[in-house]
Amino acid sequence: MNKAFKIIEDNIEEADFLGSVEENEIIEAENRLKLQFPESYKQFIKHYGLGDIFGEEIYGLGVEPLGIPSVIWITELLRKEMELPKDYLVIYNSGVNNEYHAIDCNPNENFGSVISFTEGISFKEQEINMEFSSFGEFFLKLLENNN
Repeated sequence: MNKAFKIIEDNIEEADFLGSVEENEIIEAENRLKLQFPESYKQFIKHYGLGDIFGEEIYGLGVEPLGIPSVIWITELLRKEMELPKDYLVIYNSGVNNEYHAIDCNPNENFGSVISFTEGISFKEQEINMEFSSFGEFFLKLLENNN
């Protein structure tokens, strides 16, 4: 995460982040969604809350869960609309082919990994693959590809 944070700070004029979020708001979100967020994602939320850089928007906390970019709102919406399993936290939309990315929050060997899936197709009908081993890896790659 330190490398990702350095890219943000070095390009702060390209960034639009909400700002830090308190620990109690993170705990409330975890309780509402019945998930435990991985540490790398918590670090992002604690530092930046949510926002975008280089036109890439990362969902997070710090706003009412009434729409994008609330991680709570989008996760609950896709749970209803496409039967997204309760173990996933939706963090990003690539803007291409309705592709979303989500963190696997199931406390198993893949805890914290990031998957991609397509909105509009039942989750059960999709072949889901792990794209990144952690939010930190996902976020750093996203920043490096756009920097």
